[in-house]
Amino acid sequence: MRADQLDFFSLVEFSPDQGGIQFCGRRAILLHTDAMGALRKELVETLGADIAKVILTRYGFSCGHEDAGLLAAYMNPDTVEQFVRGGPRVHMFSGIADVETRELEVDRERGHYRMSGFWRRSYEAEQHLRLFGRSDESVCWTLAGYASGFASYVFDTDMICVEHECEGRGDDHCAWTLMNAADCSPEFAGLRKYFQPLNIKDRINVLEGKVYERTRELEASEQRYRNLIEDLPEMVFALHLSGRMVQLNKAGRTRLGILPDQLPGLRLKDLVLPAYRAKASNFLKCIARERTATRLDVVMRDTDGRDFPVQLQVEPVFKDDKIVGYSGLAIDVTAQQERERKLTEYAARLENREQQIHDIINDAVYILDLDARFSFVNARMAELLGVPADRAIGRCCGELMLHSSALRVERDFQRRLKGEAGPPFEIMLAPAGASKRLLEVSSAVLSSDGKPEGVIGVARDITARREMERQLAQANRLSSLGQFASGIAHEINNPLGLVSGFAEELQSLMEAVPGAAENPDLAVLRRGLTTIQEQAQRCKAITDNLLLFSRKQSAPIEPVDAAMFVRERLASYHEVGLTRGLDIELRVETGLPPIATNPTLLDQVMQNLLKNARDAMNGGGRIGIVLRPANAGVDLEVLDEGPGLPAGVIDHVFDPFFTTKPPGRGTGLGLSICYGIMSELDGRIDCGNRPEGGAWFRIFLPAHELGMEARVQ
Repeated sequence: MRADQLDFFSLVEFSPDQGGIQFCGRRAILLHTDAMGALRKELVETLGADIAKVILTRYGFSCGHEDAGLLAAYMNPDTVEQFVRGGPRVHMFSGIADVETRELEVDRERGHYRMSGFWRRSYEAEQHLRLFGRSDESVCWTLAGYASGFASYVFDTDMICVEHECEGRGDDHCAWTLMNAADCSPEFAGLRKYFQPLNIKDRINVLEGKVYERTRELEASEQRYRNLIEDLPEMVFALHLSGRMVQLNKAGRTRLGILPDQLPGLRLKDLVLPAYRAKASNFLKCIARERTATRLDVVMRDTDGRDFPVQLQVEPVFKDDKIVGYSGLAIDVTAQQERERKLTEYAARLENREQQIHDIINDAVYILDLDARFSFVNARMAELLGVPADRAIGRCCGELMLHSSALRVERDFQRRLKGEAGPPFEIMLAPAGASKRLLEVSSAVLSSDGKPEGVIGVARDITARREMERQLAQANRLSSLGQFASGIAHEINNPLGLVSGFAEELQSLMEAVPGAAENPDLAVLRRGLTTIQEQAQRCKAITDNLLLFSRKQSAPIEPVDAAMFVRERLASYHEVGLTRGLDIELRVETGLPPIATNPTLLDQVMQNLLKNARDAMNGGGRIGIVLRPANAGVDLEVLDEGPGLPAGVIDHVFDPFFTTKPPGRGTGLGLSICYGIMSELDGRIDCGNRPEGGAWFRIFLPAHELGMEARVQ
């Protein structure tokens, strides 16, 4: 019979009522693959993988050898080739694997035999993967043994099956080769031992000896460990899974006053003060849930009744990936907490001292981190930014500064981080509810251990300095122009006097000529002489103003009641018609100190400001005059409802000969004269535009010393 003619049902006879199965006329049994897997697992874990492989290989060899003997009588094969191919068929009938034979070589004369093929869905590879995972070597031990036993019977010589690919080690299928045992190459020579008889008793005795020796070593090691734990100065404990105390070393028992026979009745929560017991219970639950070591700060009480802080460090104890208990330390952290408290206090003092130093520095200090965000600002910088210091931390420049200033700071920040140097630069800040401030900023890289951490900047307020520089430049300009104007005025006054005198003399001579009144030609001449005199007088007025502008005012200073003086002057202006067509609204605030001034010069300034306001409103409208206390003096404001001052005009209104009036209506010297007078009176004059429309002019008048002393008293 050929191998492909073998039929499963002709080989197997089932007698379920008698509890029997016949395979080729001999009784057989059915086994679950999981049962074979359990046997494999028991052998590997008890005897080791190497011995388990010998046992299962010998088992497979015996099965293959017996099946070949049974199949020979039933099959009556025509050729040895058909006989050996019956082995894979029987393997498949048994549910062992799906077998595919690829090559078969039979040389009877030389006694050389070779066969190869594939096993797919090997039950043995499947069970090994389920129980142990992927292996580093082939695992189909019973299959290889079966093929070796079957082939050894068929060919009547020792045959060995070598599995060189295996699903159990991650290959796509199991590949095998049958060969003469004598033909095995050196690399397969070690396989012979798996087909030799095994003395299990001797092996077990050897293993028992090793286990006994290892047990004694473990017991000695455990005792040394217990002695070490017992003598440690720290409190060491072990807990059952339920939280019951299993062990507490001598240091813990002595410190807490616990006897050894009391341990089984105690839990971890019983070692801490009542306020911490709930935390201790939840602590163990957290460790069980997270399956990792963790810490908890609690307070315990010693035998003397003193409370002391403790840090519990507990970790779970595992067996077969299951938590069976806990081990831990209870460390007294009294000294550590005291050191931390002192360090915290010292750091707080240093930080407070540093902050105080930064805050008393008049310059603004800031630090930008590597993201160009504020990591520190002192009190002055916070004031200039218009926000509390804590609200500035973490914000970028663009959120707190004018756009142009923020761009300037950020460009400097990038340049500094690149290692580039640069001179100080200027920015403008406008805090809410305050006037704009001009700042000069110097910056540098802030680094630690050679690594940049940000940029530190120091911003100095130069607003007052720039104002003083402007005033000094204005004063120098006015002084130079004054000297020039004085010389011009003196040179012009002499010829003007001659022109005016000769014109007056010619008019007197014309009056003496008979019939001059009826002569039209003389009338033209007379009108011309009159015009000459009028223009000479106008030139005379201009030169007088030039002399007034250039003249140093050295009038005496006296204490003056500002409110009374302004009221008297306004009444006088009304009588002479200076305020005709104007609605004057005077507002005087309380608490005005006496001022130190010269009434005549102050009157001249007031007249000039009122005339300018009247001209700005074309001779009619409302003018507000406000008197209010100022720092060490009084502010006097003149407010009009005119068109205001254009942006390009404000910076030049006090320059000599600068005027916005049409030709013939102004010389451009009035406000320059006011500026000079206020400088001589130790005051100031400034101007600007009102939000509701119109312009304002403000003069500051210093308080008299006697008035200030009276206010202080």
